[in-house]
Amino acid sequence: MEDSSNNNPAKLCGICNSNVSKYCCPRCEIFYCSLDCYKSEKHLDCSESFYRDCVNEELSYYHAGDDAKRKMLDILKKVHTEDLEDLPTNNSLQSIDQTEELIDSDDDTEIDLHERIKGLDLEDADAIWNALTEDERNEFEALIKGEISSILPQWQPWWIFSKESKLVEEVKALDVVEEHLKECPCLKPVPKFNSLTNVKPSPTIKFNIANVLASYAFIMRYFNGEIEPIEAVTLLFDICTNLSTNCNFDDYATAVESVAQKCLQSKFIETDDVSLDVMKHDTLLMMKGPSDQKNMYYCMAALSHIIEIFSQTKLLLKASKTKETKTKLSKGTFSKKFPDHNRDYLPKLDIGNLKKSIKKMEFYLSFIESCDINL
Repeated sequence: MEDSSNNNPAKLCGICNSNVSKYCCPRCEIFYCSLDCYKSEKHLDCSESFYRDCVNEELSYYHAGDDAKRKMLDILKKVHTEDLEDLPTNNSLQSIDQTEELIDSDDDTEIDLHERIKGLDLEDADAIWNALTEDERNEFEALIKGEISSILPQWQPWWIFSKESKLVEEVKALDVVEEHLKECPCLKPVPKFNSLTNVKPSPTIKFNIANVLASYAFIMRYFNGEIEPIEAVTLLFDICTNLSTNCNFDDYATAVESVAQKCLQSKFIETDDVSLDVMKHDTLLMMKGPSDQKNMYYCMAALSHIIEIFSQTKLLLKASKTKETKTKLSKGTFSKKFPDHNRDYLPKLDIGNLKKSIKKMEFYLSFIESCDINL
């Protein structure tokens, strides 16, 4: 059948109405072609609501303890600090005096800000919003329109560490590797491979594992290392065909490229060639391991983490079936300005599929411990 997608107006960007759409907004389901269109004035209400919910939902995972308050205060302080760094400088005493006055004023603002949020429940977005000044609210809105990444620290994956092999290894060098392994996900205990099956494993299993690892590497960077189980699993199933359709691969390149193509086709993911190249490099690093002596450790750590994510998701889905939905009778200014959204746009996950996927990851993990998967 001839592809008529180019003649289908639904495939045009619904915002600029000129370019072919590549993505679909998970909230309003409008098709769009680029990040610029997603954040444009026509789509502002929807995009702001989405960003707001991401920030607010992340806050909801934490109790309003001293550490959480300090982190929130540090973020708001950084906004003020970045404003100071943009000040013009010259050699005049007048300019120095003015700058000092601004710095003193900023110190006062930090103290004032600390006092204003002291005692507030950081899970109450409206209470925090009401405590901010007009300038601080404007700065917050500017952040969620695309500049929030400037204040979020870039996550450093644990698998990027690698120690070059030497003929004679020093004890200190070996200790460095062992110390780094503590930063990796804990390995899950699994049965011996020969206790799971008497059938000789196919040599192509390692390529299926590569497909899973590539998907995991992309998702981890996509969420900047902060995994939300249900969304992470949804995206894993979306881009990993070995998990979603039990697809098997005959070579490494095809297994990894499949993930790249699925990322580009996904209506839940917005990515680019640079990010996909990083994903491919990350997969190689995981397959290589931290050292020659521990060359399979990263693979086992990644699969163990996937098992943990699946297990957490299974528990969350079971809990959601019994948890009563609570609706707030009234909303504050913040909640009205940035209305809530939920995960209704995501496909429903099946607990049965999660259980099967956990078994598959345990099978792969046992295979790695017993067999050679070097490419």
